[in-house]
Amino acid sequence: MKTLSNDTSSIGLSIYRVILSFLVMKNMIFYYGMADSLFGANAIANYSIYQQAMGASFFRYLEYPFYLPHASQLFVVLIFVLAFLFLFGIYQRVVGTVFFAALMILNMRNNFILDGSDNVIQVTLPFLVLAHSYRHFIYDVRLRGLERFQDNKVMSALIDVVTSLATRGLMIQVCFIYFFTAVAKMQGTMWLNGTATYYTMRVEEFRQTDWNIPLTSNHYFVVLSTYFTVLWELSFAFLVWFRQTRNIVLLCGVLLHVGIWVFMRIDNFSWIMIGTYFVFVPDREYQLVGAYFTKWLNRLKGALGRVTTAEPAGLEAQVQAVEVPQQ
Repeated sequence: MKTLSNDTSSIGLSIYRVILSFLVMKNMIFYYGMADSLFGANAIANYSIYQQAMGASFFRYLEYPFYLPHASQLFVVLIFVLAFLFLFGIYQRVVGTVFFAALMILNMRNNFILDGSDNVIQVTLPFLVLAHSYRHFIYDVRLRGLERFQDNKVMSALIDVVTSLATRGLMIQVCFIYFFTAVAKMQGTMWLNGTATYYTMRVEEFRQTDWNIPLTSNHYFVVLSTYFTVLWELSFAFLVWFRQTRNIVLLCGVLLHVGIWVFMRIDNFSWIMIGTYFVFVPDREYQLVGAYFTKWLNRLKGALGRVTTAEPAGLEAQVQAVEVPQQ
């Protein structure tokens, strides 16, 4: 089997950057109206817990005064603006670093509202900031001082090494997420006896369709979907690195997460995980797909062009064929 080569993944990284930014912006819009209740001085999470967490972390000197009037709303707006700038790659790694720090501070203020998508963002964003994720879908604005710094041959070579390692690090983090999620599931009885899907799809808070009950009433669907989920998560970390199995593994993941979104409406986690899949596809394959569609569109345009040019000639021939009666 051939493993993933050193092909760059800048297109996939850029797509993931866009998806991640959109999800954070969506969250900030949702948080804004409840900012005081979620992050203020009298929020559901005790303020002293936040102070202790900040004091014991790398961000101890960046403690933000959420207790001040309107401070929570301003911080939510700040993160929205940073996510917007990161979406378009403006000031690239400088904005990305501040963006990551701001998200960490917000998460430490109230970790009761975090879900699986927030955890994925936390462990993948540092790698995304360092990797080559600013080559596509950007409004190219940079700091001139950093441009001169990056023009140095030694620093340029070092940056290439760091960005390559960051890309691999992001991929490995995704593999860790799936592998250890599967290991944790195997500690539970319901996942081992094949009934977990039955209970998860019937939870009242997450039951989104009328099909949830009929599907989970089918013994074969419950057992197969339960064991498929665990086996797929275990195998992802190993099979995604080989070209012959990568696309099958990623396609199964898309189907799984779309199913979770449709039947359980767990949207953020589904879309952030699907977003990470783009990183595993090398640029060369995106370029091949792009070339194929360009060729197909050119053929379609050519066919439409021949039809439009043939129609007037056909009409002219029909007019000439009509016998004009003499007066």
